[in-house]
Amino acid sequence: MKRAILLSHLFVREGEGYKLDVIDLCVDHFRKNNPDTYIFLSGHGLTPLSSTLDNSNGYYWPNEIIESEINVGHPRLVNEGLDRLIELGFEYVCKARIDSIHLIPNITEYCHGIITKEKTKKLVTTCNDHGYMGDLFTYGDVNFIKKCWNEKTWYPTTTGLLSLGKNFINTVGGLNEKSWLELLKKHCSYRDPDTLKWVNLRAYYQQILSLPRDKVLNNDFDFKDYIWDDWPLENRYTENNYYN
Repeated sequence: MKRAILLSHLFVREGEGYKLDVIDLCVDHFRKNNPDTYIFLSGHGLTPLSSTLDNSNGYYWPNEIIESEINVGHPRLVNEGLDRLIELGFEYVCKARIDSIHLIPNITEYCHGIITKEKTKKLVTTCNDHGYMGDLFTYGDVNFIKKCWNEKTWYPTTTGLLSLGKNFINTVGGLNEKSWLELLKKHCSYRDPDTLKWVNLRAYYQQILSLPRDKVLNNDFDFKDYIWDDWPLENRYTENNYYN
């Protein structure tokens, strides 16, 4: 069974060199904690550092900023990564942000264990009862995730979460008199950001970069103050109300 990691969802403009350091730490951490897993990067703008690229197995990174991708889920860039992984014969993918880390070694194995045990199609987080499906982190069958990220039905949109939710409904054949939550429960496992040990480098990069690098790479620091606790915040599901 071939599994891969896709790191995406970031652009780097001129004058944003600090993002290159963030990306470098992110990829270094994923490589340290997933030494045998194929890691693909997709982003845009200034090219990542050579040390970053050396820690990856491949990348798609146009120099020009694709403005239409920003704040709507980066559908083109995610699809570029998914297409590459499908071409290479990967069956499952963990898609995450390239400015965040998860303090879980062998994360594809961890995620696969969850969906196998719960008999679901994919693992999701940060969803709410307005039909929003978190587009920043997910794990599942790469072809199923590719269908959920169908770029042809992504637009018009003001947020990738709503587009992903809509595409998910279409991919599983519609609501068919089920509620949004019932449909999620049927097809998706759910975990909270703190369960996923999801550290927000976008918001806390200065604090994390100031820590000894070996401690960060070895998950030897208190991450609870740095959890990714971003939107949607309104009516967001938790593991407690999702499973109970």
